[in-house]
Amino acid sequence: MSDAQTRLVNGALVQLGEDTVSDLTADPPPSRVVKILPHVQPAIDAVLVRYGWLCALEYSTLEPSGLVPANWRFGHAYLAPEGALRFWEVSRVSGWERGVWERPDGASRPILRATEGGPINVSWVKRRPADALDANVLDAVTFELAARAARPIGGSVERALELRKLADQAVLAAMGTDGQDTRADDVMIADRVGNLRASAL
Repeated sequence: MSDAQTRLVNGALVQLGEDTVSDLTADPPPSRVVKILPHVQPAIDAVLVRYGWLCALEYSTLEPSGLVPANWRFGHAYLAPEGALRFWEVSRVSGWERGVWERPDGASRPILRATEGGPINVSWVKRRPADALDANVLDAVTFELAARAARPIGGSVERALELRKLADQAVLAAMGTDGQDTRADDVMIADRVGNLRASAL
C-alpha cells in the first residue's frame, strides 16, 4: 500500500474515533482495516467524478467508435478512454450527449453520442490512486471514506450523516483551490447538466 493510501485510511479512522495503523498490509489485519479497505477506491471515484479536478483531468481527441451501436437520434458514438470516470468538457456547442455503454462482458464505460462524426476534442476525469491526488482532493476523499465506513465500523447512522455533510463541504473547499491553478484561455463546452447531476451525488 502507498503512503498516501495509508494516510487516507488513517485520516478516515481518526474521524471515526478509531486507532490509526502503521501498516495496511499487516497479517492478520485489524478488523477496522478489513472493513475500511473495500471503500477506499469507491470513495476516491465518488469524489473525482464530481468535478474536473486538475490532478485527474486528461485531454484527448476521439474518433467515432465502431463498437458502440448508433441510434435514430445520434448516428455516432465516442468511447471514453480506458480508466475514464466521466467526460468533463466537450469541444462542440451542441449535438451531443453523455451516455454509458454496457459492454458484452457486463462492464460499462462512458460514451458520447453525437449527431455528427469526425474528431472531437474532450477532457475527461481519469480514475486515480490515492498517491496521485492533490492534497485538497485527498482531504475531501478522507471525509468521503469516513462517511462510507462509518456504519460498517461503528454502526452509527448519525455519524455517517454528519460525515457526509463534512465530505460535501470538503469537496466545495477543494473546488475553490483547484480552480486557481489553471488559466487556460481556450475553454471548451462543459457538460453543465452532467455537472449539476454529479454535484448532487
